[in-house]
Amino acid sequence: MATVATDIHHNLGFTTGAISPPRANTAPPLNVLRILRDTSLIVALLLINKGGTTGALIFFATLAVMLFRSPKSAFQAMAICYLGLMINQYFVPKTLVWTPARLIMPFLAFIRFSVDLSSLKTVLISRSWYLAFLLFIATMAVGSTISGWFTQIALLKLFNFWAVTTAIMSGVLVLRSKRIDISEWFVSLILAAACFGFGSLALGVSRNFRPIVTASGEIIQSSGFNGAFLHPNLHATYATLFVTYLLLVWILGGYRKTWLTVPGIVSWFMFMAWSGSRTSIIASSIGAAILVAYARPIVNRHGWLLKPTVKRGTLITLIVIVGAGVAAWDIATSGSISTSLIQFINKGDAEAAAEGLDTTQILSSRKALIELSWQNFQENALFGIGFGVAKTEAFVRTATLMTAPAEKGFLPTAILEEGGLMGASTFVLFLFMFIQQLVRERNIAGLVTFVAFIATNIGEVTILSPGGAGSFGWMTVGAAMVLGDHCWTPPSAWSRSAWPASQAT
Repeated sequence: MATVATDIHHNLGFTTGAISPPRANTAPPLNVLRILRDTSLIVALLLINKGGTTGALIFFATLAVMLFRSPKSAFQAMAICYLGLMINQYFVPKTLVWTPARLIMPFLAFIRFSVDLSSLKTVLISRSWYLAFLLFIATMAVGSTISGWFTQIALLKLFNFWAVTTAIMSGVLVLRSKRIDISEWFVSLILAAACFGFGSLALGVSRNFRPIVTASGEIIQSSGFNGAFLHPNLHATYATLFVTYLLLVWILGGYRKTWLTVPGIVSWFMFMAWSGSRTSIIASSIGAAILVAYARPIVNRHGWLLKPTVKRGTLITLIVIVGAGVAAWDIATSGSISTSLIQFINKGDAEAAAEGLDTTQILSSRKALIELSWQNFQENALFGIGFGVAKTEAFVRTATLMTAPAEKGFLPTAILEEGGLMGASTFVLFLFMFIQQLVRERNIAGLVTFVAFIATNIGEVTILSPGGAGSFGWMTVGAAMVLGDHCWTPPSAWSRSAWPASQAT
């Protein structure tokens, strides 16, 4: 019996020193009252920052207590921090406390999760994808040193990227090893963010983001919809991953009442459309397409079952019906929908939309950044210019050890610019090894979310930016990996109740 249990455990990716058998949740998700409670608590905790410096100190003190309370609350504390980091300034003012506190958080979490992993007799470095990740870090460190372009800032950013990613993935390993489910709570977190979106509309602060500063230093005013966030473009990462995660819970989550996620899905699709974020729509569609492909009953070699709440055939039929309905309405209204769609893609006015898709207009917002990255790569082809830095007047003028934003518009050219051929090669190896691990574990939720996360970097590179939206992106990938373990149902012969109570963790 123990041998078979071990095989099942390894097949699902729980390769820890001690076996933590599946067990029944004492309070099965999804529960309306608990979701409302947790959503309210998250909103209230973030709103403490309205108290200025004192409020921020209380906020981070609370997160620090959560970090050392339990692995689950530690992961929750990091998620709240990285959500709050990009929440609309009206609701969560970013006082001076935020700069050092958000840098200290991952190191405290790393210490906490390292102790947990030690008790479990397992280490993150035993994973092949993590070795590839360390190779990428080492290559970028060498390249940043050779480049000599703001080397201290590049190395500090690289160290922070390693620390944040390692802390998050260490926490994920602990949660998965201990079979701790955070899915219901993460749904609450997403709904809490939606509350800020609706709140910004009610209070008239949905378009209050700061002016855009271009690579050349030009200041551009805009009236775009930022809603819950500091900037409209943040919908590319946050809203995409919100929708992807909620879709996963709805379709693959082995819980009752998964329909509770549908209002959240609709809300965030609406916010994405209002923000004009084309990247969010594209990335969400890519994630949804992969999810639809997996929306069918799957049985692994040990008899564990993955049974979607909504089958693939039903989803495809629903898509066809909606598509046909949209097409019929578009014809009946003389192309009103197609005109609006073209206008959305072009990011132009109605008159421009009447002329059809404009490639120049579509690429205008990213063309300059892509061309600059490509030029820098050609001049530094082997090792690049350095991690997280830029050769722009704005970067040179504002870069400090505490804050040095560098906008990059397209992941392939960005990684070539910063790491050259050497850095880009090790980065691709890391991506391949990470995806391979998810495929080997059949962690469909993690795979879908990670692919969607990568897709968000088509128009806004965040995957390498733990100081911004990238941190929450990695948190969501980790939460999805945890969700992926709880989508499987054991065969009846291995029901959860069959395990001796002494073996439960």
